[in-house]
Amino acid sequence: MEKSIISQYFTPTGDPFADVGGYGIKEFAERSPNKSLMDLIAEVTQIYVVNWDARVNHFFLNSKITQPAFDAAKKIAETMKYFQSLTDETAEHTMGYCRISGIKTKLFVAGRDNSILSGSGGFVNFHHTFEKGIMLSKEALIRIHFIPIACQLLQGRIALIHSNEPDVTEFFARKNVSKNLWNIASGVSGAKGILKSECRSPGTAMFRFVEEVIINTENIETKYEPSLTLYHFTNFGASPEVKIYTIPSILFSFYNFTQRNENREQWNYFVSTYYRNSDYKGASFNKATGKIEWIKKEEMTVFESNEYKNWSNEIYNCLLNDQSIIRYLKKWSEKERLNLKIVEIYQINIRNMKQETIKKIKEMTDFIFDANKDNELGIVKAIKKLNGVKNGYLLRRFIIRDIVAKYYEKEQENKNAIVTVEEYAEYLFPDSGSWSEMRDVLLIAIYQRLHEENRKLVIPADDNEDDSSDYNEE
Repeated sequence: MEKSIISQYFTPTGDPFADVGGYGIKEFAERSPNKSLMDLIAEVTQIYVVNWDARVNHFFLNSKITQPAFDAAKKIAETMKYFQSLTDETAEHTMGYCRISGIKTKLFVAGRDNSILSGSGGFVNFHHTFEKGIMLSKEALIRIHFIPIACQLLQGRIALIHSNEPDVTEFFARKNVSKNLWNIASGVSGAKGILKSECRSPGTAMFRFVEEVIINTENIETKYEPSLTLYHFTNFGASPEVKIYTIPSILFSFYNFTQRNENREQWNYFVSTYYRNSDYKGASFNKATGKIEWIKKEEMTVFESNEYKNWSNEIYNCLLNDQSIIRYLKKWSEKERLNLKIVEIYQINIRNMKQETIKKIKEMTDFIFDANKDNELGIVKAIKKLNGVKNGYLLRRFIIRDIVAKYYEKEQENKNAIVTVEEYAEYLFPDSGSWSEMRDVLLIAIYQRLHEENRKLVIPADDNEDDSSDYNEE
């Protein structure tokens, strides 16, 4: 009977906080299958009060656990007294629909002392019909009590991971519980409190989470490519706040592609160039060693990948904020190989470039090389002109004069134009398109063709490198 009561807490509700708390209960229940629900509540309360020195202020403000006037024994006793009144339903309640589960049941008051980021009695005018707080079922409130043990601390705030795929949410929640319990059992230095993430920014943390899902695909059942949402919050003091970071399924799918086969090494080298740490300004990535080097006063400090992979990363931040990374890919392509398929998938799926546009860019690249088989200077001139393009007009002029016109001159017997009027209007310069992204994809295609053919040309320096106008147009 008790097992069936506990198992109802494992069912996803769609609410990220309640779901994570429920999976926290599941981890405890499977570790101690003979314990009752109140036993599990007592166990996690003991951890919060004794092992963590009641450091759950980020979650619960002025709760029984964080009450400074109580000693440890009273904190535990008062907390257990409260949850006993919930389970036996003797606490003050009313009938209605739970704001989380939507089920009609007995409802109890939830404020900042026993729930997260909700108003308290002082904000009665913000609640429905002037209630004392949001009204939740006992099941929801008990789930919430297990949230701290199923989270981690990221840059001074709580990080809670949720996904549209319940198995992914469960994976992270239970993993955090396991790590928190391991820290306590092993006496890890600094374990007086919630598990601390090694990542130095939410952007980096999100892509480390994605990699964990990719690596653990055998242990995580998903029907679709999952999306991940990070709730980065604090419920502490007078400034409760939450920032929400999302990796939609389409971005997850793209990143998954970059981690396959030969793509992985190329992509990871590219990304490694953009790790930054304010403590080590001027540090740079050495592709030959796969390490980041920092020189200060003629002394070099070397960082291994397991150290710098948690630093802030410009590429991750752009992807997370839906900003274009194509100029970074162009700069990398000037000297390094990169599977052009990565650029294609990124542009089509993430930046909404039409497949026909990519196809036409490839055709134009082929023509530039075919027209200059015995004239490498012609390729150099094309690259120089493209690097000098600073607006849509100049790109249009390049395509008309250096592609369309020259194709007509060389292929007079060919009745098919390399760019038709329809293609020009619909695929190369549509109203919703970005001329700068098209220019850079064309340049990347040219650079990668040179790499494939092992041709090393003296390319003039790109003085247009910092031009980001039009990259992130809607």
